Amino acid sequence: MKVRDCYQRVTPEVDLVRTDTSIEDVIEIIAKNPASRSVYVLDENEELVGTISVREVLNILGAKYLKKRSIAVLHEILAQTASDIMKDAESVSLDDDLEDALKVAVVHGLEDLPVLEGGKVVGNLDCFELIKGIKESHAAERDKKQ
Repeated sequence: MKVRDCYQRVTPEVDLVRTDTSIEDVIEIIAKNPASRSVYVLDENEELVGTISVREVLNILGAKYLKKRSIAVLHEILAQTASDIMKDAESVSLDDDLEDALKVAVVHGLEDLPVLEGGKVVGNLDCFELIKGIKESHAAERDKKQ
């Protein structure tokens, strides 16, 4: 089974920001879409350059609880932009096998993967979509053998 066969079932819309998007705007975007656990960061050419997960956002919001950080530190963090907190992007293409997508997710500890076509983000492969797709693929293989 391919990525194109199961992506965007849970998260039909992908959350995209630019490298210069403020952290406050990133938080607002994530808060609007409870099905999404990642925001993808694009450069000025609309190409994927990074990922910001809900985990990073939680760490920012809860910075005051980490290592006795002050509220002033939280304000400094909120003054940053998406490029300051994004992680390098790992992605899959529409024609990648789900097993390859699973490998990328596991090796890099990701729950969501941006899906690219022609170098542009066209969607999101959610971990639940990936699990269900792998399950369906295995069931189809088992049925062929019987």
